[in-house]
Amino acid sequence: MEVPRAIILINGKRKCGKDYFADRIVEQLGPVAETLHLSLEIKREYAQIHDLDFQLLLSDSPYKDIYRVAMIELGESRRNADPGHYCRLAAAQASKPCWIVVDNRRETDLVYFKSQYPDKCLVVRVCASEEVRAKRGWRWKEGVDDVISECGLDHYPWDVVVTNNAEEGDGFQDKLKEVVGWVTDKLKG
Repeated sequence: MEVPRAIILINGKRKCGKDYFADRIVEQLGPVAETLHLSLEIKREYAQIHDLDFQLLLSDSPYKDIYRVAMIELGESRRNADPGHYCRLAAAQASKPCWIVVDNRRETDLVYFKSQYPDKCLVVRVCASEEVRAKRGWRWKEGVDDVISECGLDHYPWDVVVTNNAEEGDGFQDKLKEVVGWVTDKLKG
């Protein structure tokens, strides 16, 4: 595991464009940055326990949707017993000085990184309208969109809020520049 010099902790609703924003950051920063996914570790663990196709659980497929609620329940159970469980697993995969943790779902995820790596974290919320999210394939689902894994950080005090409605003038590029500038400063210092 590489000791990070900058960590971007990203949160947002399903289909808001968290991965898209993270990918744009990596494009700007190049080989010093990498994305880490807490949900990847949940899916890996769930696939191992139930002898499922891990690669299919990573996709945006009906296969994943069959197991989504059960994976949420596993993730909540593990986090209730050990709030840093998936954070440690993801961090163990890191090999670059800038980590972009794309799918923080609970305040304990943020607390873990901020306590383990003080003064190295920027907490970012990516937002998109429900109309835009629906165009990207989102449909509200009870037991998914109304539980802590989706709503637990709705009122968190974000360092940066990014609007990702794919519209000219939504400020996306300005926020990208702000986040990349923050990382660049951290890497210099």
